[in-house]
Amino acid sequence: MERSTAEFLAHLADRRYAALTVRAYGEELLRLREFLAGRLGRPAKPADLTPDLLTAFAAARSLERTAARRPISARTLARTLAAVRCYLRYLERRGKVSASAGAGLPRVTLPSPLPSAHAVEPLNQLLDEIAAKIPAQDARGCRGLAAAELLYGSGLRVGELASLTRDRVDERRMLIRVLGKGSRERVVPVGQRALAALRRFWALAGGEPRPGDPLLRGRSGGVSARTLERDVQSLLARLGPNAATHPHALRHSFATHLLDAGANLRAVQELLGHQNLRTTQIYTHVTRRRLKEAYARAHPRA
Repeated sequence: MERSTAEFLAHLADRRYAALTVRAYGEELLRLREFLAGRLGRPAKPADLTPDLLTAFAAARSLERTAARRPISARTLARTLAAVRCYLRYLERRGKVSASAGAGLPRVTLPSPLPSAHAVEPLNQLLDEIAAKIPAQDARGCRGLAAAELLYGSGLRVGELASLTRDRVDERRMLIRVLGKGSRERVVPVGQRALAALRRFWALAGGEPRPGDPLLRGRSGGVSARTLERDVQSLLARLGPNAATHPHALRHSFATHLLDAGANLRAVQELLGHQNLRTTQIYTHVTRRRLKEAYARAHPRA
């Protein structure tokens, strides 16, 4: 199984799955191999992937606890099962397992919380204050500001931003060609403030990158999505103790603020790179909630 797992992960990388997804699937399949080896007393083979053993693995995984001794979340279990199902489909296409191998794997229903979006004024005021007050030689702070401006101004995912290269940004036309999930490319606008923040960072980081070089970089070349997350989180923490600091909140804010201002739902779908309109529609719930809150605050008969 170890060899087939390595081939499977290489297959995902060839199909341009996100690096974080490939790594996460690799970790889950390592857990599966270790579980099977413990049950069988030997290294597992693809032929050992029977419904009974896979069901037992799913049950054992659901009972595991985190380092903080809490039960693993439904989202973590769903990721485990998604990795196993994807691996099984890969093996089935190559005739190494039967189509019924994963029949006993449970389905996990995930909660659907509303996206966390920042209010317009505090977020824009924060970005303006950071741009005005950031120290002249603070390269990391300038990189964080550029990242935040791009995530909020163009609705990017952090992984998409980390993989962006210089040749994908057209400053003259103010457009970015983004390679998103499933290797789907979309074109999104980029604002003047984001471009100015990029220029400011490049001036501190050794000059404008060459066409194929990373748009944002660290000391040794490209910068990881995790590093960009930390850069942006340190900025968003200034919004207060209850503010959402994860960079994805900026993508949520991008979509919500567009819809609040009357943007067409399908246009927002295209900008976000969603395949299914239902994925984008969750932002309409946020907009409705905000309208209800405004009504409750302002109308004398609310």
